[in-house]
Amino acid sequence: MADILGQMNQYRIVGFLDDVNHERHGAKFAGASILGGSSKLSALRADGVAHAIVAIGHCSTRARIAEMLVNAGFTLVSAIHPRACIAGTVQIGAGCVVAAQAAINSGSRLGANVIVNTGATVDHECEIGAAAHIGPGVHLAGRVQVGERAWIGIGCCVSDRVRIGSDAFIGAGAAVVRDIPADMLAYGVPARVIRKVNE
Repeated sequence: MADILGQMNQYRIVGFLDDVNHERHGAKFAGASILGGSSKLSALRADGVAHAIVAIGHCSTRARIAEMLVNAGFTLVSAIHPRACIAGTVQIGAGCVVAAQAAINSGSRLGANVIVNTGATVDHECEIGAAAHIGPGVHLAGRVQVGERAWIGIGCCVSDRVRIGSDAFIGAGAAVVRDIPADMLAYGVPARVIRKVNE
């Protein structure tokens, strides 16, 4: 994500926050420092830092931290790689990431904090719920609906008009040809529901 922001040339990265890897606090990363954890948010906001983005893949964690940032007074920005191809009628929510070689076609809508990863394609009139993750090399056919916080694993193909429920998890390389309910793990060719997602 730091690379995408650098190539956009719109924002300067002040630093990174990490609540998990405390031993990295103070270290350099991608041209900036890891400043500490979320306890630094109020000081950063007081110093005039107004924008933030969440660089975490886990969907529900990304949604939770994005809400924390908004509540702390930050404006979420989106990181869209200059080599992504996005139709003019696409709607992109705050805090989204669209990686290199991704393509999003006309009439599609992305909720807040969505990731469309490297080389993924989202065809016409797809609806991607907030904090969903579309993995590298995923192909969504037209009018697919992906629920909030759903995870679509690397290399999946999803047939047109299929609905994938909120918090569902689709395993790598799956071919999804029928609807997947919320909170379910599915994988295979064709994809079948295996069990309830265990957080």
